[in-house]
Amino acid sequence: MKHSIFFTISFLAYSTIFGQTKITTTLTSKHTNIEGTKISLIPPNGFIKAVNFLGVQQNQSGSTIMILDIPGPFSETSKAFTKEAFLSQGVEVKELEKITLNNLPAIFITGEQNAHGNIYTKYVLCFGTENETILINGAIPNNLKEIAKEVKNSMLTSFYEADKKINPFEVVDYSIDLTKSKLKFAKSASNSLIFTTDGIIPTKSTDKTSLIIAKSFSKTDIEDKKLFCLNRLKQLPIEATKIETTTEISIDGISGYEIIAFGKDKKTSAEEKLCQVVLFSDGLYYIFLGSTNQEFDNNIKEITHVIRTFKRK
Repeated sequence: MKHSIFFTISFLAYSTIFGQTKITTTLTSKHTNIEGTKISLIPPNGFIKAVNFLGVQQNQSGSTIMILDIPGPFSETSKAFTKEAFLSQGVEVKELEKITLNNLPAIFITGEQNAHGNIYTKYVLCFGTENETILINGAIPNNLKEIAKEVKNSMLTSFYEADKKINPFEVVDYSIDLTKSKLKFAKSASNSLIFTTDGIIPTKSTDKTSLIIAKSFSKTDIEDKKLFCLNRLKQLPIEATKIETTTEISIDGISGYEIIAFGKDKKTSAEEKLCQVVLFSDGLYYIFLGSTNQEFDNNIKEITHVIRTFKRK
């Protein structure tokens, strides 16, 4: 049965106070919880659960709504939500509006992005607390005005449950074994799992050994996989100063490359050693980034051992 998200006046209230839009939503039976997140919304007509990211998608049009969870208080992370910052990510911001969503400070961004040779209408709803920041990212092919309108309205039905308990291991399509490792689960963010020695982000331990595991959101045609891995290394917050080894590997029947390198933190210049592994599967890829600031050889050996326990479900 087709449901419209334009009738939402019954549970979605708009008001303007001192020139700022205030939006109030309530949870209804029409809301769908986005599995693995604290967000529920009313999906646009024809949108289904996304396959490779947390959100919903419409396969026919190629439109998506993606939920991202960023560690860190909104008061700090929101400072980076500027037109210039989005432009550096390929998004031309047409409008940036400060609003409130259920009494939380928020920003709603309207823009355009050229990706994979196509132009997309982009909507980004950013809000959060002193514990975390939520980004709801809508992307619609630029010529689909009606769908774009539905996506925008859907995003504005979002209801955030700050105390909702999330099991991040239920929504990823793989498992790893930490039983012989000092690493502890610290945080899930988007399609990523983050592990540190004390299970805290940012870590309070002097041993800053960490591991991040993520899966790509969309299929990409990668001709030179080794070059892709080397280029990904350049995008890390650690500047690789010396590549020790580049090795072709296979884990759980998936081939890829492992790079071991020495580097420096781009902010602090602290010396680190890192391990990057990329595994390619069906046009998607899994990426693992381990790093340590001490006992380089032992900690990298432990990180590589954990990575090799990776298994798809």
